[in-house]
Order: sequence, then C-alpha cells, then structure tokens
Amino acid sequence: MVLTRSKSNSQGTTAAAPAPAKAISPAKRKGQTSATPASKATKTEKASDISAIKNKTAEATATNSTETPAIVAAENNTANPIQAEAPATTETLTSVDTAATGPATLDMLEASAPPAPTAPTAATIPAPVDVPVLSSTAPVVVSTEEPTVHDGAAKPSTLRPYDAVVSDIEGTTCPIAFVKESLFPYVTSNLADFLKKNWSSDEMKEAVEALRIQASKDIANGLSDATPIAVESADVSSEKVQKDVIASIEWQMKADRKIGALKAFQGYMWKDGYANGDLKGVVYDDVIAAFDNWKAEGKKLYIYSSGSIPAQKLIFGFSEKGDLLHYFSGHYDTSIGQKVEAESYTKIATDIGLEPAKILFLSDNIHEINAAKEAGFQAIVTDRPGNAPLTAADQENNIVVKSFLEIPKAL
Repeated sequence: MVLTRSKSNSQGTTAAAPAPAKAISPAKRKGQTSATPASKATKTEKASDISAIKNKTAEATATNSTETPAIVAAENNTANPIQAEAPATTETLTSVDTAATGPATLDMLEASAPPAPTAPTAATIPAPVDVPVLSSTAPVVVSTEEPTVHDGAAKPSTLRPYDAVVSDIEGTTCPIAFVKESLFPYVTSNLADFLKKNWSSDEMKEAVEALRIQASKDIANGLSDATPIAVESADVSSEKVQKDVIASIEWQMKADRKIGALKAFQGYMWKDGYANGDLKGVVYDDVIAAFDNWKAEGKKLYIYSSGSIPAQKLIFGFSEKGDLLHYFSGHYDTSIGQKVEAESYTKIATDIGLEPAKILFLSDNIHEINAAKEAGFQAIVTDRPGNAPLTAADQENNIVVKSFLEIPKAL
C-alpha cells in the first residue's frame, strides 16, 4: 500500500482535480536511482521482470486512468519531498490499494526500496537549541581581608600608605597601670610636702596661678565641686592657699579631668620624682620595636597626650629602657585642643605639614579614635591589658591590635 497526497481548502471548498504529473524519462529516473552500486545490482537482478511489469502497468493505466495521476504523484513525491504549501490549505495522506490499481510498477518498486546510505548534509544536523539563560547575581568573592568602618562607614581591610605616626601614651605606649598605680599616687601622696618645699619658687607660683584661673572658670560654669583658690595676702596665709590647691587638685584627679592646668602641675611634680629616681617610665617592649621599624622606613613619630608636653618628655626621657626622646619629631598636648575634638587633629596635621590621610593615629580611647577619623586620619585602637573594654561595635568598626607589632602593613 502506498500513500498519496490530496489537498483540501482550509475553508471547505471542493479541491480541483490534480493536474497530470509530468512524465519522467527513464534516463532521468535512472540518474536518480543509481547513486550507488547497490541500487544498480538490484535493478539488474530484476531485469527479466521489467518487460512484464511494464505491460501490466500499461493495462492498468488504460483501465484506471483516474487513479494513475495519484500513483504517479506518489512516485514523484517519493523522489522529490513535498514542499510546504501555503497556510490556506492543508494536506492529508490517503492510502491507495494496489490491488485495485494493478501490480506495482518498476518505479513504485524502486521508490519502496530502502534508499542507499548517503553522507549527512548540513540539513540533517539538528539546529542549535536556544537555552534560556537565567539571570543570576554575580558570584560572591570571599575576601581574605578584614573590613573597617569609620563611624559607620565600611572599615578598610588594611592601612593606606602613611608618612607619620601620632601616638597616645596611657594605655597605648605604656601600661595604664603605670599611670594609675605609679604616677597618680605619686602626686596625691607627695602633694603637701612638694608644695611646702617649692612654695616660694617662680615655677610653683606660675603653676598655682594657672590652677586658680581654672577654678574661677569652673565656678563660673556652675561646677559645684570646684574649689576657689585664695590669693596669699596679709590676711590669707600660705597654708590656707596650699590647702585650697590640694583640695582643687584632688577633686580634679578624682574626676580624671584632662585640664591643662592640672596636667601641668602633675608634670611639675613628676619631674622631681624622675630626677631623684623615685619614678621610671614604663614602655611596652613592642613599642620600641615598632619605633625602630617606622624610623627605618623614614616615618616621623609624634606624641599627642592629655598629659603636658613636659610630662610626656619625662616618661620617655627617664624610661626603664633609657632615653627614648630621640625617636620623636614633636609633641602635642591639650594646648592644641581637646583629644575628643576633630579640630585638634586638623591642627596637628597642619602643623606637621601632611594631609590627614597620610597620618596614622594610635589610641586606646574610642572617642579620640572617632575624632581623629572624622578629621581624616587613619586610626588604630590599642587594646592593652587594663584598658577600658571595647564594645562589639567598637571592635567591628575599627582596626584593633593588642601590640604595635600587630599593626598591618600599608598597601
């Protein structure tokens, strides 16, 4: 049984009778079916039957003239694949009973024979399939570097190049215990004797006058604990004035005030203690190693402390490790401004002659760190034994080290 094609109009109209198929010459048919030696062999073996088959085909054509076009069409369609028709028509395949149309023709036998294998053409290769690409976020790259936040901004993973280091003292270069347990007690325990011993000196008179002026400011500002300091006269004894000085100093030290007049007086007393050997400055071992490294790299070192400049020089000039003052290019105290104010650091940068970003500030006090960063400094928090505990936010938002040797290298 073979399949024939008939066309029907998509709108249901009657299909026109198919036009007679154009006869294909034996020579042309032979060219189409003799592509390989195998097909030639098959045709030779059936040569004895060709004449009989053609005779019977002629008879069948005479008696079944209305069906012949369909058979020829089937043959032609086998040799020439059906081309796509216009969208307005549809195609159906109809079976043709060869018993009704007569024996199969040679062309039909050749059409039904399996085609000889041929080399694949580009048309047999499946067209590439477009696979939809799903949008996705960029891959997350895990950084080995540690982030840093400047007052809420992302914290840098390391330091940028810097040319100078400005360091605090208490809790940074020296143990806070040395200040709390050695320097401060030295003042309170020796204050009365020190006043009597040096009361008539010009240096003492200047120190007391500075304390008197500060006391007047505190009273004017409504500080209830502030103690006025009398002026010595015929009616006011030196002992009375000395008692006022002691009361004022003890109150301010108990409040841990960072006031210039108080720090100057403490430094005045500490100088006497260092000079007679009662005091020796204590400096962390890692500080000296870091100082050596920075000096070798050509970086300048400065001290900024709430302690007076004379007191700063005493700690490093009379340290247990000898005189360390040769490391420093300068010193700053609260005379340039309070350490918790950004303006103070701006003034320091101007005085040093560097852009703030080229200066590294070191301190244990988070408020000082924030002020320095606000001014544009790079900053690191030192977390030494005995220092005030840092909050989780303080540690998250800052580079924190326990030793100067932990300070990361600048990139």
